[in-house]
Amino acid sequence: MQTIVTPELTLEPLRTSHAEAMFDVLGDEAIYQYLDYPPPPSVQHLRDVYARLEARRSPDGSEAWLNWVIRPRGQPLVGYVQATVSSSRSAHVAYVLASKYWGHGYAHSAMLAMLECLASAYDVERCRATVEVENQRSMRLLERLDFRFATERELQGVQLSTSERMFVRCLAPKDRDNAHDRIASDSTRSVVPRADGGSTKAGE
Repeated sequence: MQTIVTPELTLEPLRTSHAEAMFDVLGDEAIYQYLDYPPPPSVQHLRDVYARLEARRSPDGSEAWLNWVIRPRGQPLVGYVQATVSSSRSAHVAYVLASKYWGHGYAHSAMLAMLECLASAYDVERCRATVEVENQRSMRLLERLDFRFATERELQGVQLSTSERMFVRCLAPKDRDNAHDRIASDSTRSVVPRADGGSTKAGE
């Protein structure tokens, strides 16, 4: 799995050693206004979750579970981005950042870098994201990232609550080209349920 470097920040592959710093990030109650799960109960809980996620694959091997923590230049960790990649060259993506880092452009930069990596390193052609309809900040972010509302055809077989909306973005060849210079290193190619142990959903 790749470390991704941009002028604004570095995306580090999630590891067990990140648990203590991420526990502080994920303890921010403002994060959970539009999410359907509580903060992690303990640092040890996060360590256990992260240990499973370091496998980078679902137990049956059908999905790649990719999680990166976000480290802006000269800043501590501020959140994470993630992608669950299927064999159909599609990925469900999500992001969570502590509220004091909202509005700084970190989510946009991190998501853009991850999307380019998914296209270049994992041959992903289409990404989906689920967001609560009242989470206007997150919806605007997805729109700036060139996501659009899913069509009725794209929603076939997808289970959403009445308050959820799905966004879709098709990745173009330019995304593969842009990603080439961002990848700093490569170890295992392998992606998850959220990096704090719950279900995926975009939230900023």
